Amino acid sequence: MNPAMKERLQIHKKADSSASKSEQGQLQSHLLTTHSQFGSQKPIVQAKVENQEFQQDQFEATKLKIQAKHGTITPEGQERLTVLQAKMNESLQQGKEHSLQFGHNIDKMAIRRTDTVSLVQMEPLIQPKLTIGQAGDQYEQEADRVATSVVNQINSPTLQKQEGQQTNLPSSSNEQANSKQILAADKKQKFLQEYSLAKTLVNGIDHTLPEDKILEQLFKNFGNIQFQYTMVSKSQETLLKGSPEGDCQTLARAFKKVAEEYFGIEKITVESIAKPFLTEAGVTPYQGKKPNCDDGKRWFFQNHYWASWNGKVYDVLFLTHKRTEADMAKQVQPLTSMLMPEQEYYETEKGKIVYPIVNKYSTVDINIFDKLKNFVSNLGRFFSDNMSAIVNKIQSLLSKGGNNASGFDSLMRELENDKTSTVISNNQNH
Repeated sequence: MNPAMKERLQIHKKADSSASKSEQGQLQSHLLTTHSQFGSQKPIVQAKVENQEFQQDQFEATKLKIQAKHGTITPEGQERLTVLQAKMNESLQQGKEHSLQFGHNIDKMAIRRTDTVSLVQMEPLIQPKLTIGQAGDQYEQEADRVATSVVNQINSPTLQKQEGQQTNLPSSSNEQANSKQILAADKKQKFLQEYSLAKTLVNGIDHTLPEDKILEQLFKNFGNIQFQYTMVSKSQETLLKGSPEGDCQTLARAFKKVAEEYFGIEKITVESIAKPFLTEAGVTPYQGKKPNCDDGKRWFFQNHYWASWNGKVYDVLFLTHKRTEADMAKQVQPLTSMLMPEQEYYETEKGKIVYPIVNKYSTVDINIFDKLKNFVSNLGRFFSDNMSAIVNKIQSLLSKGGNNASGFDSLMRELENDKTSTVISNNQNH
């Protein structure tokens, strides 16, 4: 025990408990003086700043190590990693030297203010009473033991936090969390590098929002990619790499890919209507694409795709959350008829006949279609020579669109007149 310690702790052996507290306070004062003297050589604030710099270097080095592990580190990054490792090794070596010189690690001391160390809160943790006597006797040894206990309490993990701050190095759990964050950031960066159009789709989206909010913003961003609806399916990768064209399937799968692989949102499904159908859905938001049936009044689809998550519909083609109302065809493959301009048609559940005209479609009510078939069938019994001319007239009318009821009535009257004239002519000849 050093002379200064003995001088401060000259106390009668038979002192009572109040005297013991006084002795303990003197010991704490002496330790505080010792720390203050050490602080003059290397202030605690400086140590704390150096510790923060160490943590920053360690975080950057961890990221570079992960890149090296996955083979994505650049030559500059490898050089930076070497510098950081050397710097951290030097910092650790200096910390060990200070620890050997002063008997404890000053970087791990509890800090309450920038210039002092509070020992008052440690007092309840010091139980032994001081009973100091001659130099080298059992009482001096007991004093040394108590002093050692105080220093150990200073370095105790329970006292390393003061006013919400912790000055020790990051724990393994923090390192794991940092590694996960770095991996997630690298994954996002690679995704945007591979799929340039995805930058527009994720623009302005806060990654910390709830999943439903993220999906809603992603859904709306599809209106900003200048998509061209060609009604021909393309892969979602082709779209995301910078060719925004395709059909509803292309859009739905691109939505799913960005949501899952970039934002990490799971359980998104792509649903579909697999059979041909009519729908009253309006113009698509992509360059104002008009419906392909009945001169822009309705759509005729061979199938339709949309995304779904947690029971919510994301119809990316129409940018709506409503399910498409469909008048389903009664068959998958088209029927054929000599009356149709291109020899094929579909009959729907709601009584419509859908037939193609070049690259578009038209409809006619099934009752009118049945009348035409019956009329042509009956005419065949009277004059087979004029059958082709009659069919040509019907096809000509259908090619102009099947919703002109007055046109069909006019054709029917014309055919009836032709039939009557033919019958009269035949009677006169007989």
